[in-house]
Amino acid sequence: MMNEIIWNDDFNIGVEIIDSAHQRLFSIVRRIMKMIDENKNQQLACEEGVKFFKNYAAQHFAEEEEYMRSINYQGYAMHKKLHDNLRDKTLPRLQQDLKDTGYSSESVDRFLGICISWLTGHIMIEDKAITGKVFSKWDSTQEESINKALKNGIMEVMWEVFGLKSRIFSEYYGGESFGRTVNYILYYISPEGKPLWVILSIEETLILSTIGKILGSELDKINSTILSATKFMSQQFLRRIGAYFQVKEGSYVQKKDLLINDDAMKQIFAKRNPQYSLLLHTDVGCLALCIKERL
Repeated sequence: MMNEIIWNDDFNIGVEIIDSAHQRLFSIVRRIMKMIDENKNQQLACEEGVKFFKNYAAQHFAEEEEYMRSINYQGYAMHKKLHDNLRDKTLPRLQQDLKDTGYSSESVDRFLGICISWLTGHIMIEDKAITGKVFSKWDSTQEESINKALKNGIMEVMWEVFGLKSRIFSEYYGGESFGRTVNYILYYISPEGKPLWVILSIEETLILSTIGKILGSELDKINSTILSATKFMSQQFLRRIGAYFQVKEGSYVQKKDLLINDDAMKQIFAKRNPQYSLLLHTDVGCLALCIKERL
């Protein structure tokens, strides 16, 4: 993973105060990761990481937002939402996850995976979009009422289907790594020919724990039987979620469904981020729900 965060000139957006902050970010993240890679005090490394990310978010995000306002950047509102989401929701909940698990290897990997992939992706796409070098991958037409209904609905359905209490890690999940996953997609089409993709990405630990509980045994790996059970469980889950997204019988017709691997998921997010996407955390793993009108 170290090679993924080596600074190079491709990360420069051409605004000195922003580029300097990004370079400092990479330097400190590399130091934190080196401590963990060398099996030094993981708790201390993560505590330093959380403290730095919080300070970085408070200072750098404010400076970046001031610059966006100064040039009347049209994508300011959406960009600020991404900042607020990381600072106010994702970081505090990742910190709590680390504490709750005693800084387990899984929670440490999740912390690093989500933070580093968010930061590098954000710099390469969303920050460069400020200067017009690329286009933002986020759809700014998201309706807050639907997003709120989804947040409330998915936690309710998580309890009904999986028997798990959950909390929102991110309201703008952009494909960040949170562990090994199984990814299930339902493809719908409206009478007018409008497509709709609903994607469920479930961490393997959550699958093994949930299905193992149903079977009354401990499971340690994903096999074809577990995948079949996951597919059925996902179908039930997504159909219930559809009610919150107004996918009603007759208004949309299901055309196909499929399981895809992590690499295929990365390709989906490489093109464009979802109109709606949530990342949830439970005591046994994470789950992401993504809704796109096109892939």
